[in-house]
Amino acid sequence: MKVNLILTAALVTLLGIGTAEAQFMKDRDGKPIMSKEYTDVEGTPYLNSNWGWGSVKLANGNILKDVELKYDLKEDAVYFKDSKSGEPMAFAGPVDEFTLTYTDADDDKKYTRRYKKGFKDVSRTTPASYFEVLSEGTATLLKRLSKDIIITQEFNSASKTKVFKENSKNYYIVKDGKAILVKNDKKSILAVLSDKLPQLETYLKSNKVDFKSDAELGKFVNYYNSL
Repeated sequence: MKVNLILTAALVTLLGIGTAEAQFMKDRDGKPIMSKEYTDVEGTPYLNSNWGWGSVKLANGNILKDVELKYDLKEDAVYFKDSKSGEPMAFAGPVDEFTLTYTDADDDKKYTRRYKKGFKDVSRTTPASYFEVLSEGTATLLKRLSKDIIITQEFNSASKTKVFKENSKNYYIVKDGKAILVKNDKKSILAVLSDKLPQLETYLKSNKVDFKSDAELGKFVNYYNSL
């Protein structure tokens, strides 16, 4: 009986690995995501040029852990690293949400971010758009970044330069079923969270909040959600 249990546990483990592995194998015969048009563009279309690690929740409910990831802000898509070629590849199925931990190429600091899609009626986006979740609860605070290719030309020069640049950064608070575009400042945030204004003002008197900091802004909305 004990031998049978061990064999059964081993079989379940192998099946679990096979299921997760299959999500990648379907795309390993495909082409790398990076297209040729990017070869003459300076910078990176990704959130960060370094690969990071994270977990992925697919639309079919499967969860993949310890995956090497990059988030493409231009295409608004998350990719995994092909173990053979090292190229970014698309997942076999749609990704509903993912977490990404990476070391920033500019400041060498480590960041962990969580992204999610499926938010409806958000201005300038679609339900397929990914948002960084800074706080989630009665009020859900979202941040959305995007990049595009900008063409520049110096004065009196015939040459043109293509550069990846951030072309938008927007914040939203989803509350009472509505997504409201907000600024990352005190006035805009308090206007949306006005139903608990006295408690929030008391909090601000004893706690200095830098509304330009995503971490502090998220912490402030977390406090609202705790009331």
